[in-house]
Amino acid sequence: MKIKILVTVLLVSLIAIGNCFAQAKKEKTHEHKAHSHGNGSLELVIDGNTVKGKFEIPMESLLGFENLPKNAEQRKTMAELQTATASAENFVKLPPAAACTQVSVSAESDLFKGKKSEHSDLDYTFEFVCKNPSELKSIKFVVMSKSTKFKKLKVDMVTPHGQNSTTIDAKNPILNF
Repeated sequence: MKIKILVTVLLVSLIAIGNCFAQAKKEKTHEHKAHSHGNGSLELVIDGNTVKGKFEIPMESLLGFENLPKNAEQRKTMAELQTATASAENFVKLPPAAACTQVSVSAESDLFKGKKSEHSDLDYTFEFVCKNPSELKSIKFVVMSKSTKFKKLKVDMVTPHGQNSTTIDAKNPILNF
């Protein structure tokens, strides 16, 4: 049991270190990772009673456009997305039996800042604390059902079950552990 915990802590640490180096490089070079419309990615860590995630989703997959809004309808669509980012439950649904409470969320996009961009993404992070983490048997990605353009989500994860990578399809947006 101690070895399993040690391995989990080691994997989480390695992912965190890798994320730090990747973020430092991104900030230094100001490069944007290539994105593919209709596809998003998620880095997910479940450690003890904590669930943390970081989405990167092309704005086109969420809004239907990735430029600054050009009309009232696009402005309304973007405002609705900005409002939705306040609650991680608009992105993920955890099992009610796990009794999870949102601790934090963060949403960043050039479009939210009014900056013009060729390819705009939403960088969205969330954290939950769960009273019954043993009940975390699945996660539903409700964000995929809110846009007909969001088709696939690549999930890289570290959980008590180990390290894994999988792709979730919009037709069945549920990750089972």
